[in-house]
Amino acid sequence: MFRLSCLLLLAISTGVLSGCASKPITLHDSQLAPADVATIVMPEQLEVASVNGKEIAGGSGMMSIGDKILEVAPGRYEILVFYRELWELGEQHEVLRSDPALFVVEARAGERYRLDYDRPADLDAARELAIDFSGWSEELSSGRRTASTDSGVQFRRGLVAAMSFDDTLVPSAETADGHREVEPLPATGAPAAAGTSSPGSPLVSEQETKSAPPREADPLDLMKEWWQEASSETRRAFLQWLAERP
Repeated sequence: MFRLSCLLLLAISTGVLSGCASKPITLHDSQLAPADVATIVMPEQLEVASVNGKEIAGGSGMMSIGDKILEVAPGRYEILVFYRELWELGEQHEVLRSDPALFVVEARAGERYRLDYDRPADLDAARELAIDFSGWSEELSSGRRTASTDSGVQFRRGLVAAMSFDDTLVPSAETADGHREVEPLPATGAPAAAGTSSPGSPLVSEQETKSAPPREADPLDLMKEWWQEASSETRRAFLQWLAERP
């Protein structure tokens, strides 16, 4: 039972949630004439975090089938899109997810647009793509492409966010020039506050030096290990059970 619970948490942390066959997502007024509707299409590996700052129901979720289709009125659309894909290599399964990139579409009446990216050739290339995702939007009638740009946001980090399948976006930890902002440490010449270690002294408490308890295994590592030990049939049955959960 404990092992099954851990597998459940692992599945949630990797984002393996059930989806359904893709249907067009209508984002325009019902009074708009069909000839004026613009269509934005993307492959199933791309998911929509938001459109013009708003979350879109059905825009994301694993196991969707076929292209995703957005039907919109003419106008400018700033779409946050991220890459997520399940890779299977024998008994190994890995779900990769990138942070969102910003795709801009200047939609015209009756036009079709496609959001796409360079497909990774193997798992290593997919891992690199998940770290630094980018793509382009293409107006299909003219073939004109517009490259995506950095969105300035990222998904929450940490084990808790992963286990709860948290898709909340937060500001990126990087500045516009690509450098991470790091708070400076206190000057070495400043007097140490009472109860703090002086420069050069080990940052270990007296109690820790007497008896340091053994470090517990990382729960995520344990869950990965149990997932790898499970057979393909066990994994498939578990994912099916998870998909049927309310």
